[in-house]
Amino acid sequence: MQTSPEPAGASKPRRRHIPIVALFAWAFLVLVIPRLVEQLNIVDVFAFPLGFFMTAQGSLFALLIVAILSARHRDKLAASGEE
Repeated sequence: MQTSPEPAGASKPRRRHIPIVALFAWAFLVLVIPRLVEQLNIVDVFAFPLGFFMTAQGSLFALLIVAILSARHRDKLAASGEE
């Protein structure tokens, strides 16, 4: 018995899921965190106020992680030929 191949558009929603999540994570880190600096300064991290830490260091690290995860996802898609 021969099985039919999956339709060409079957994996498209999965392919678009990661870039959309990455875009929302980027927007949150770039637009929302800086607006919450005064509220975040109540907490200290490594003897720095959390608001200062997040805007100076934390957001940059988080953006780097978002970029790396997004690039890995694109590499997996390219390797599997789904791109």
